[in-house]
Amino acid sequence: LAITMITRTLPRLFSSSSFVQGYSTNANPVRWGILSAGRIASDYVKAISVTEGAVAAAVAARSPAKAASFASQHSIPASTGSYDELITNPEVDVVYIGTIADHHAEWAKESILAGKPTVVEKPMTLSYADTKELVDLARERNVFLMEGMWTRCFPAIQKLRHLISSQEIGPIIYATGDFGWAFPKNSPDDRIWFPQSGGVTLDVGMYIAQLGQVAFPGGTVKDVSARGTMKNGVDYSVMATVTYDRNEQPNNGSGDEDGLLHLTLTGAANTEERTVLQGTKGRIVLDGPSHVPRRIRVLYDEGRDESSSNEVVYDYPLPEDPYGEWNNPGSIGFVHQIEEVGRALKEGRKECAQFTWEDSLEVARIIDSILVQVRGREASNIVEEDWAEEPQAGSS
Repeated sequence: LAITMITRTLPRLFSSSSFVQGYSTNANPVRWGILSAGRIASDYVKAISVTEGAVAAAVAARSPAKAASFASQHSIPASTGSYDELITNPEVDVVYIGTIADHHAEWAKESILAGKPTVVEKPMTLSYADTKELVDLARERNVFLMEGMWTRCFPAIQKLRHLISSQEIGPIIYATGDFGWAFPKNSPDDRIWFPQSGGVTLDVGMYIAQLGQVAFPGGTVKDVSARGTMKNGVDYSVMATVTYDRNEQPNNGSGDEDGLLHLTLTGAANTEERTVLQGTKGRIVLDGPSHVPRRIRVLYDEGRDESSSNEVVYDYPLPEDPYGEWNNPGSIGFVHQIEEVGRALKEGRKECAQFTWEDSLEVARIIDSILVQVRGREASNIVEEDWAEEPQAGSS
């Protein structure tokens, strides 16, 4: 039996002209300052342009000419060759930092110190220590801060979390996901080969690492075990297993066994990018590409015979796309994150409910541990390790 339920994209956040705490709707939209004029920033600005209650108000690049060209291309009213000038611009309500990851920590810190709500493209920084410094600073200064884990803002993920919390397929035993894309082999200057911020783990590892928080809500990481291969000085293919303590009370039906998350990452090939969460009474599949989740399939177990499983399908189409062409496929989905930030600012919150500061810190710890084990501590530039046991380098 197959039942398909099609759910429309969630309605836009702002639908009236009311004004709340300085952030509002069509008449007074949230004004974004774009710190960077690169490819991902271009996609983000295009998504802002189709998000109700949001507008790109200014852009900064390393050169005034590049900033002006970007502003002209995207109809942004103000541009500057100074990042500092953008951050202190009174016409900007929130800063989006889309530079290469090497500079995320530096400019996020400056933005927080200036009192500006700040969204940092993932990874927030290159290490747990630097991420913790930003979170502590945002907490101290009472400033909104969010790592741009846009996947967590998709309607499909909200549905997934509901299915798990209601134990639709029983407690989750394990979750597994892959993310691979073919790195440019003939482009030695591409940012993916940068010695500090390059490699597959810092590029896409967080997409799978964050799934443990969804699969095992309230759980804590006990251990990370990783192995991988290197190419051109960066991690190229990685397999890792994260073990979770469920932190649950006895007799809740889940048993006392740990939860497991398995990650497969590679820069050698374009993979299916499918996620599976196996429960005691069935499994949930996020069809690829699962970092832009649009379809959830729930398969209820009725025995070992696969043909006896019942399947229910939930579809969540992407928002209407007037552009069609993007630097990164599916980037129209940034709309969901932009709306979530608008909601948080409107309500006076300092972090995103869908991806909290603690979520960022846990993922950063996982990424640190993978990098230390695959690259080695010196090559990964990790200055401290939070896990109980010192991991052994496992690259080959």
